[in-house]
Amino acid sequence: MNQIEIKGSNKTTNLDFVGSIDDVLSFISKSNQIIFVDKTIKTSTKALSDFLDERIEDVFLVDHAEENKDLFKAEEAYKFLTEKNINRDHEIVAIGGGALTDFAGFIAATFKRGIRLTLVPTSLLAQVDASIGGKTAINFGNVKNLVGSFYVPDNVVICPGFLKTLDQQEYLNGLAEVIKHAFITSDDEVNFIFNNIDKINQRDEKLLNEIIKRSIKIKADIVIEDFEEKGRRKFLNFGHTFGHGIESSNLDCPIFHGHAVTIGMIMAIKYSMHKNLLSEKNGFHAIDLISSFNFDFSKIKLDPNKIFQFMKSDKKNRNSQINLVLLKDFGEPVLYEEGNPPELKNFIGDFVEDFRS
Repeated sequence: MNQIEIKGSNKTTNLDFVGSIDDVLSFISKSNQIIFVDKTIKTSTKALSDFLDERIEDVFLVDHAEENKDLFKAEEAYKFLTEKNINRDHEIVAIGGGALTDFAGFIAATFKRGIRLTLVPTSLLAQVDASIGGKTAINFGNVKNLVGSFYVPDNVVICPGFLKTLDQQEYLNGLAEVIKHAFITSDDEVNFIFNNIDKINQRDEKLLNEIIKRSIKIKADIVIEDFEEKGRRKFLNFGHTFGHGIESSNLDCPIFHGHAVTIGMIMAIKYSMHKNLLSEKNGFHAIDLISSFNFDFSKIKLDPNKIFQFMKSDKKNRNSQINLVLLKDFGEPVLYEEGNPPELKNFIGDFVEDFRS
């Protein structure tokens, strides 16, 4: 699988898997392309750095994308594009992690009501999740991803070579979404990860390529079936309602999305057991899998009241109730509307106390 297509309601995205960063450059060498790039990625490899230096007038740098993907940075981007006389014949190329592709996608979606977009995700999180499915967003106030839209990229270029530059926690940041995809898909996917824990921790190149392709296929199949998130696509939010509550309560000192989602998955697993949906055997099996990887949660603040309040304002909520994705079994996620907020609030408080003990 070197190329796949994701067909949305009005556009098809071409996903290309390439073997080297030099191959990436062949996709981003057109004169009509404006390049949005994460400042740290710009200098990650000499080939990319030299290429971007040659086109520096067409480059919009974003430093600390997670902290800065807001209306102020969006205004800077709009001014940059306006001064360059960018129109619908041009294309934005986004090179960076999930926060950068979120931001650049939002700009492409809104500038002149939409211009072409190519994503070059450089983190595991962006390759298996953020770049797939057309979600774009920026933060507003103290709420993560509050303002955004669905906007399908024209092309996504996947190069595992970028992953060699990631430190361990950034790598695990993306692995969280791989684990999530396994939990909501099948026993086979969960067992595949369990059986390859050592190779995953060692970043075995052959296995990593397989994991990326399997995870992309899981998400792509869901997105093709339910692009507008009216049904099955909602299951991709497993761990995310809890996780976004954690992220939003840490915006003053941003944390890894995947780490927040990982804690969110543990909370969703335990709440599934609490609600007698998921057996203890499978629940603890899932938690054991997560514990096989050395996630560092030490800098994450867990304030039960703040987490609960942000969960109440989550954009996925319906009918004035907090909407959760819980598990009945591996491959059997369920949508759950919480009709008893005090019970959920108490659960969060108990979870935090136990998690930190």
